[in-house]
Amino acid sequence: MERRCAVYRDKLKGEPFASIVPSRSPELKYHGSIGRAKSAVAYTERIYDQEQRRTYDGARGGEIYRRTADGWELAYRVEKGTLVSELPWKVAKQ
Repeated sequence: MERRCAVYRDKLKGEPFASIVPSRSPELKYHGSIGRAKSAVAYTERIYDQEQRRTYDGARGGEIYRRTADGWELAYRVEKGTLVSELPWKVAKQ
């Protein structure tokens, strides 16, 4: 995911939050709140696991950035197919 998102990092602007989702168009979007950025990355889609031969709902994946005084900082990285219960902001609360 890190490599796929790298090409969009130079386009980050002045909004407080941004999400990069390679499977979405446009790939880079700006958000006024962290909640909207989380929703963009955690949006679930049907994923077929060939190894286990089953379909499940998983996050489409991407990166969330937070604007700081020094520029942009990576807040979260979510791999494609991550289960909703395993999202980094949910795991941190447990």
